Amino acid sequence: MKIVETEDIKTFVAFPFDLYKGEPHFIDVKFMANATIKNDPYWKVNKRALFLAYEGKKVVGRIGAFTNKAHNEHWQDKVGFFGFFECINKKEVAEGLFSVAESWLKKQGCTEMRGPVNPSTNHTCGILIDNFDKDPYIMMPYNFAYYDELIKSCGLEKVKDLVAFERTDKEKMSDRMQKIIARIQKNPSIKMRHINMADFDNEVKRVCEIYNASWAQNWGFVPISKEEIENTAKELRPIVKPELTAVCEINGEVSAFAISVPNMNRVLKEIRTGYTLGNLWRAFRAYRNITDCRMMMLGVH
Repeated sequence: MKIVETEDIKTFVAFPFDLYKGEPHFIDVKFMANATIKNDPYWKVNKRALFLAYEGKKVVGRIGAFTNKAHNEHWQDKVGFFGFFECINKKEVAEGLFSVAESWLKKQGCTEMRGPVNPSTNHTCGILIDNFDKDPYIMMPYNFAYYDELIKSCGLEKVKDLVAFERTDKEKMSDRMQKIIARIQKNPSIKMRHINMADFDNEVKRVCEIYNASWAQNWGFVPISKEEIENTAKELRPIVKPELTAVCEINGEVSAFAISVPNMNRVLKEIRTGYTLGNLWRAFRAYRNITDCRMMMLGVH
C-alpha cells in the first residue's frame, strides 16, 4: 500500500462511486465536489492536503486534512480537521490515511485532529452509526456500518453525537405549542413571512448575521463568512422554495429564521448511474414528487 498527496480532484471525487457500487442507499455526491475546489471561499483562508491510498493501481481510500482559521480564532484552540474520509474495510489502510493527515496537521501547528467534516461543521459532517437501511437526506452523510469500528480501531475517540430529528405531517403540535402559536399570531408586533426571493442577497446577509450570533456558543460552531454564505446561497438558490422558509420580524426587525429545502437526494439517486434520457426522466419525475425536506439552518437572535 502507498499513500500519496494529490490534487487529482477527479480521482479523489470518483473513489466513492467505486467503493459503494451496488449499495442502494448511496447517493450521488458529485455535487459536493465544489467543496474540494480551491476557488471555493473556504480555501481562500484555510490550508488543505488531500491524500489517496493505493494498493497497486487501485484506489482503496482517501482523506483530506484541513486547517480552520475561523474555528481556532473563535474557540482559541489549535484543532486541525480531517474529512472526505472513505476507506475499504482494512485497518492498515485507515491507519495509514489518519497517520498522514495527522502528520500534515502537526506541521501546520495543530495539536488535535477532529472529524470528519467536509470541510467544516457548516457543511456535511459526522459519520452514520445507525439507520443504514434508509437513504440519507440532502447534505447528510451515508457510509458503511463498519466505519465506526474502523475509525475507533485507529485510536480515534468519539467526541460528540450529532442527532437528526424527523417529523411527519401526521404528527400534531402539542396543546402547549398550539397555545404559543395562537398567542404569537395575535401579537401585532410580530410578523411571520417567507424569504423574499426578490431581495435574496439582503435576506442572505440577515440570515448570516443571525446565524453567527445565535449559534456562537454551540459545540463545534464555526462562524460563517459573508463570502461562504453567499457561495452556499448561490448553490442552493435554484432549489429554495419560499414556502419552506420562515422569517420572523419583531417591530420590523428580522429576529429569527428557519430554512428548509426539498430533499434533492430523491433526484440525485436517479442520476447516479449517468445522465441518460431514462435517468433524466426519472429524475424529473422524482423532483415533481418530492414530499420531504430538510431544515438546513435556523436561528433566533
